[in-house]
Amino acid sequence: MIRNLGIFGIGLMLLSFTSAASAHTIITRMSDRQTVGMPQMVAAAGKTDLVLVGEVHTIKEHHDLQLDLLRSLNQGKPRLAIGLEMLPASRQHQLDRWSAGQLSEPAMRAVFEESWTNWELYRDIFLFARDHHVPMVALDVAPEVVRKVSQYGFQSLSPQERSYLPAGTSCDLRNPQIALLRKAFAQHFQEKVFNYFCEAQTVRNSGMAINLARYVKEHPGHRVAVLTGVWHAVKYAIPEQLSRTGSRLSYTVILPETPELNAESAGLAEADYLFDM
Repeated sequence: MIRNLGIFGIGLMLLSFTSAASAHTIITRMSDRQTVGMPQMVAAAGKTDLVLVGEVHTIKEHHDLQLDLLRSLNQGKPRLAIGLEMLPASRQHQLDRWSAGQLSEPAMRAVFEESWTNWELYRDIFLFARDHHVPMVALDVAPEVVRKVSQYGFQSLSPQERSYLPAGTSCDLRNPQIALLRKAFAQHFQEKVFNYFCEAQTVRNSGMAINLARYVKEHPGHRVAVLTGVWHAVKYAIPEQLSRTGSRLSYTVILPETPELNAESAGLAEADYLFDM
């Protein structure tokens, strides 16, 4: 278990936290539905092993807030690492080289754009990691496996294709996240296609949880801030899959408000904090 941040470390975070993104941010603490300041949220997050920070991928302000949190969490001990949905685990070598200052920005961008889009929205986070030598962790499963599950379902995977997944990866649709996904996305899909979409998301959640747990086990003394989309960061997603691995890691879940997840409709079962920008 990663040790909690001491009082001195928390004080450093509170003193150093200056945020353009936080100026107009309303943060709701879900345990008591109180509005709190950014320093309060950072201090609480700094006491847990993992900090999952959800995003709507195309909203710049979400990435600005993520960067503010990373800057604050990088103060004191334990050492910070940044987990990423955006890259599959097969790209870990390139991320290691980037954080060590051994890979050029054009090369890193090319690697990123093989799997994801909107490099400019993530660029400042990557530069922060490089400039401060913060390890970055590629968490996602192989994109070709995700595509096949999305189109044909988990059962369509061959034994060889399943071997590309982290050992123990499962596809379990028996959790409340599916109701949230249905509320958000079902109208865009036929029923069978929607089910395959859900299977792909649960496979990704399971694989990312296993990759995350493995990283923490192999790198004791790190706190990991995990940057993912809302539907992977919500407690029903990666956190629940972590618990199924037997992990005892403590975590804080911070999500942006969306039409489906907001301070009126969501609760502590979904997130520890919601922010509205």
